Amino acid sequence: MPPRLPERYRLNVRLGSDGDVEEWLATDEQLERPVLVRFPGPAGTPDRMDGFLKGVRAAAATSHQHVQKVFAAGEFHGSAFAVAEWDGAVTVADRLKVGETIPVAEYLPNAAGLADGLSAFHANGGIHGAIDAAAIHFSAAHPARLAGFGRIPTTSTQEEDTVALAHVLRTAITGSDNPWVLPSQVAEGLPGSVDEALTAAAAGSLDAAGLAAALRAIPFSPRQEPRVAWSPRGLFAFAAIVVAIVVLAALGLRLDIDPDSPFLYPAASSEREPTSPTTTIPIVEAPVDQSVAATAIAYDPLGDGAENNDDAEAVLDGDRETSWQTERYPGPLPDTKAGVGLVLTADGPISAIEISGSRDTRYMLAWATEPQPTYDGWQPAGSGTLLTGITRHQVPTAEGAWLIWLTHLPEQSDGTFAAEIWSVSLIP
Repeated sequence: MPPRLPERYRLNVRLGSDGDVEEWLATDEQLERPVLVRFPGPAGTPDRMDGFLKGVRAAAATSHQHVQKVFAAGEFHGSAFAVAEWDGAVTVADRLKVGETIPVAEYLPNAAGLADGLSAFHANGGIHGAIDAAAIHFSAAHPARLAGFGRIPTTSTQEEDTVALAHVLRTAITGSDNPWVLPSQVAEGLPGSVDEALTAAAAGSLDAAGLAAALRAIPFSPRQEPRVAWSPRGLFAFAAIVVAIVVLAALGLRLDIDPDSPFLYPAASSEREPTSPTTTIPIVEAPVDQSVAATAIAYDPLGDGAENNDDAEAVLDGDRETSWQTERYPGPLPDTKAGVGLVLTADGPISAIEISGSRDTRYMLAWATEPQPTYDGWQPAGSGTLLTGITRHQVPTAEGAWLIWLTHLPEQSDGTFAAEIWSVSLIP
């Protein structure tokens, strides 16, 4: 049962819960506008009510386009409540669940704006305490907004708020919770200075204002599709062609056509002299192997170190019939270890990696000047999921060793979990 609220607010639809906070789409009948009403559940204690209102009131005192507006808050008949603007309530967490990240063209303005909004919230004495992807509201072409005020806090300082926001901003553009996957590696056009700003904030070296300033200072020009500009002369020529087509079509309708004319496509088959059959021989160009020579070894630092190492070189022979396979695991790979994979050492610099293998195999790419004894020694270079065909990754041009680190293996028909890599090409 929802609590009693001031009469001006009419609850319409229960949206769900945000932790212990109930959320309803409601109508402010005095102003005739939709609003979001939030209140702690019925099990809330007086201390919980006070904590809920403390965060909400700091947000209400903050006027910023990247902070959700709070119109009213208070206690009514023993229950706390907050009334906020209705912005659709679509969160970054909702987008990530369906595989959508913040569009690259909208990322930097919103990331800097959210950091600036958090700084303004902090200036009013606020501590959010529970910033995650579900606390950021975002609908395409609208400003992202910091929301979720009044949640049960998991942190207690403004510094921790900034650290949490930096993690959310990285995940919002990469789509990955893995801190090794950096924005510039997966989002075309974002420079490495984005990685540096978020890493500094996540390490506690920047406060919210400093993070906002660092992100705002990064130059970025989203790629735009070229537009066709029509000159007056071009428009005139186009109009003349249209008129000519119409005239010719009208004349054609008035002409008497000889059905035996050789210039007409025959409506019915006619007798023809038999001709000898001809054979069309397709010309097939032999594929050119553009890959860089390399060696391959299995990489299993968290297991026995073998993982079918004798077959590792098969991924480089260009023959899909030969492959490298992981061992079969009785359950999902994370239940046994964090990953297993292949290390490929190239004879020269490469700029792309092409991989084919078992569908639904998830992996991360990493680089080092030479093979590392543990996973922590590698630098992240991307991530992906194998589908049908060849998956291509652009990587920073470099020579050295490349790790394909499998983190999720598809389930097999016998209930075990394993993956097969058919081919890997290192492209210069």
